[in-house]
Amino acid sequence: MKKILIVDNDPGMCNLMAMAFRHQEMETLTTDTVSEASSFLHSGDCAGLLMDYHLGAGESGAAVLAKWCTEGPMPPFWLVTGTPDEADVTQLEAFPAFQGTIAKPFSILDLVSAVKAAAFPEELKEMEA
Repeated sequence: MKKILIVDNDPGMCNLMAMAFRHQEMETLTTDTVSEASSFLHSGDCAGLLMDYHLGAGESGAAVLAKWCTEGPMPPFWLVTGTPDEADVTQLEAFPAFQGTIAKPFSILDLVSAVKAAAFPEELKEMEA
């Protein structure tokens, strides 16, 4: 089964999101490193991606996502941030897989629903049939 990739340097945030997805029977992979995230993303097993804006050490999640988008197809992805007005966030709007910015604080239930709808649309079709 494909997984939701969660990239965040805050272990508490990773654990919260992973727990919420597991509760809805979705598998996750959490990491705080861009290199591990990149390896998983390119494995083809990623159904959706949640990326933190501030990855630590001056690294921008928005910049990483923009780079990955130029390298090949992307799964649906969201940028999770406490600072949604950062100037470089708007560059992501040019990429079809970009689903939007999730501003902290946010409803974890709304987040899970949005990700499930975009990452696993076939499950929604089955439920509606």
